[in-house]
Amino acid sequence: MSDHQRSLNQDASTCPSGWMRHDNSCYHFSHDQEDWPNAMTMCHILSGKLVEIESSAEQAFLASMATRFDKNYWIALSDIQEEGVWVWMETTTPMSQTGYSNWHPGQPNNSGQNQNCATLNGHNENGLWNDWQCSEPNLPYICEKPDGFQGIVG
Repeated sequence: MSDHQRSLNQDASTCPSGWMRHDNSCYHFSHDQEDWPNAMTMCHILSGKLVEIESSAEQAFLASMATRFDKNYWIALSDIQEEGVWVWMETTTPMSQTGYSNWHPGQPNNSGQNQNCATLNGHNENGLWNDWQCSEPNLPYICEKPDGFQGIVG
């Protein structure tokens, strides 16, 4: 492989170690488990954000990885400010404005009147979303950040 080819391969993915590239983003599927607020904090510490799912293509990638890892993951969706009004909390974008959702049938159901944060379920549910208690301490999370790829200059 020439130096030029090696350089192109290195430039093609600028995701840090422990992150996976998909389209123009890098994703970190955590190994540790946190409650929802701490999951958001950990993503910020890692220079990312708790994932906001914007398309069926992004959902398909995340669902395939969550299913492969057989885990349920926190995502940045919450109705903590107003019951029933789901908002992507990193950008404060109402889910209704994005035109995309992937709830499990019958969800969100606010079971026990205390489920205000969303999970992407890879454990037997193929990435469908579920509302869950934000204080649940035993869930991993998915962080996202731009891949940093700037293309070839010159």
